[in-house]
Amino acid sequence: MKTLKILLVIGLVAGAGGLGFIYSGLYPMGADDPHLRPVYWALDTMRERSVAVRASNIEVPPLDDPEMLLAGGADYNDMCAGCHLKPGKKSSEMSAGLYPQPPNLSLGADGHAGHEGGHGEVNTSAARQFWIIKHGIKASGMAAFGPTHDDQRIWAMVAFLQKLPTIDAAQYQILTARRDGDGGAMKGMDPGSASTAAAEQNGAGQHGETGGSAMPDSHAGMAAKQNDKQASEGARSDSPQAAVDAFQAALKSGNAGAVKKWLTPDVLIYEGGGAERSLAEYAGHHLAADMAFMKSARVEVLKRASGEDGNTAWITTESRIRGESSKGKPLDVASTESALLRKSSEGWRIIHIHWSSSDFTAAP
Repeated sequence: MKTLKILLVIGLVAGAGGLGFIYSGLYPMGADDPHLRPVYWALDTMRERSVAVRASNIEVPPLDDPEMLLAGGADYNDMCAGCHLKPGKKSSEMSAGLYPQPPNLSLGADGHAGHEGGHGEVNTSAARQFWIIKHGIKASGMAAFGPTHDDQRIWAMVAFLQKLPTIDAAQYQILTARRDGDGGAMKGMDPGSASTAAAEQNGAGQHGETGGSAMPDSHAGMAAKQNDKQASEGARSDSPQAAVDAFQAALKSGNAGAVKKWLTPDVLIYEGGGAERSLAEYAGHHLAADMAFMKSARVEVLKRASGEDGNTAWITTESRIRGESSKGKPLDVASTESALLRKSSEGWRIIHIHWSSSDFTAAP
């Protein structure tokens, strides 16, 4: 009985001491003053174990659909990149001031110091990422997106996160393109007025004002100039580059049937702050104007980069395009093009294109 009383007194004294310490304000809570090691270990272990237990029963769906990468990439760029960064970026004003430091998700697991849990196996990692995005983490700066995003949208972000450590800055730009906020495309672009977009639209559609899309011809005009018919009508698509070159040649030769061959029915085309969300929509609106412009345009490819991962590939091209608008005004623009491709039983086909441009003389 005496021992029990002693233990009770010790417990009360310890409790009172702990309560007093809490109310004293002695423990530093500033984000620029790290926890003591035992405190950090306890909080870190509790977090990792809590997430692991709750994510263990999550069933991971297939994450290899290229369209999921597009949707998830755009959301990641808008919602996550400020803290979790992007390829080629080591810190940001937000990430530098957070404690604990958010993991740089553009790196592999080796770069996630202090966040190693669940990264070793793909399904475990994906389930963990899904749970964290949906529910957030208390007192860490990680918000819960479940109240505002459905599961399908969250899984799209997870699909993108699984690929993020394997892509570079140019590929990141392709996979994170979004319609909202797009600008600086060729619509209405005239030399000396690169920041002005024409509001007029004629029967040829938006591209009729600008002289069409920013499609490059290809290095030294190789495919289209050497043999337009072979490049535009040929069935060869054994590489993403061959498919893109054939599509470019088809535009230049004015072969609408061949253009359609290289685009998937659900192709998504971004340009001028707008989007065409299917092959039928593109064919019915801007295809004719694109072919008309490319027929006489002079294209000088300045730089091209590409990458391939299984059944998905991306190609980025920077070009100088000189031609005339539908009103006969001379155009000299710096063009950028991003193309995302998917491999099917018929070969490589384009599922997404993003075109933008600026006055070449004003380009940095």
